[in-house]
Amino acid sequence: MASDTISVCDHGKLLVTEAFLPVLLHLGCARFADIMAWPAQNVVRQFPGRTTVRVVLASAAGESVPVFLKRYEAGYLSAWRFLLRAIHWPGCADEAMREWRMLHGLRAQGFRTPAPLAVGQEKVWGVVARSFVMTAELCQAVPADKFLKQCSRPQRRELARRLGEMTRRFHRAGFVHKDYYLSHVFVAADGREPELFLIDLQRVTQPRLFPQRWRVKDLGALAYSALKTGAAPTDLMRFYKVYAGVSKLTARDKRLAGRIQRRVAWLCTRRPKHDTDFVPWAGPAAAAESNSRPDAVRGLPRP
Repeated sequence: MASDTISVCDHGKLLVTEAFLPVLLHLGCARFADIMAWPAQNVVRQFPGRTTVRVVLASAAGESVPVFLKRYEAGYLSAWRFLLRAIHWPGCADEAMREWRMLHGLRAQGFRTPAPLAVGQEKVWGVVARSFVMTAELCQAVPADKFLKQCSRPQRRELARRLGEMTRRFHRAGFVHKDYYLSHVFVAADGREPELFLIDLQRVTQPRLFPQRWRVKDLGALAYSALKTGAAPTDLMRFYKVYAGVSKLTARDKRLAGRIQRRVAWLCTRRPKHDTDFVPWAGPAAAAESNSRPDAVRGLPRP
């Protein structure tokens, strides 16, 4: 569905891939306001000001076109964030457009992502106040945390290897995800080698300052979500060796593992602001009962 050619619609408020534009025209929805007005029926994720919905559209040929639509309403920005966006403060740019650009940028470098279909922005006093980004559904793919719970041991080993390879390429290309949980990696297996897709790219960046700090945060989030899903220590070790490109841990690897352990331990105590998928462990009492914390961190290479 995706195409490298982009069409500009609605006086510049809407950018649409050329292959997807006929679907919107057929539906009479080639304006920013039309798409923002679509009813939020099949809600995938929602918190104040931002909603992600799954919508099944119909093409002129009668084919079903399932898409995901992530909308940012005016209430998403506080007055302070609006001001920071107005003065182009780093990290405060429109997240829909950032995700759109990252979808194209990562795909250009060989990473798999959902196909970008459309992006739209509406400005107030020259500042983006409302926006959306639309992507194609990843058919026959499931979140990696769900895949991990149901896959066989050989599949689990292969997933660790492929995830290590992708993460190494991702970080070596200068990218960090900032929400690098297993649920933000999708797996398409279908009896073959698993293909991995990166989703939720609105915070992806290429930091110039302290890049290793951000990589540790990515690795900590990934390890934390893998441990919560039930990954075995051998899976984490396999991932780490592939990621680091080593067969035996060096002193540098052990120092890095210590930083990741500390990050995981911190994530075990926090309450995420919005993403309820990542509810932390209930505390020392629950950890003693389930051996989930802090012993779960032992799955990482020891520093």
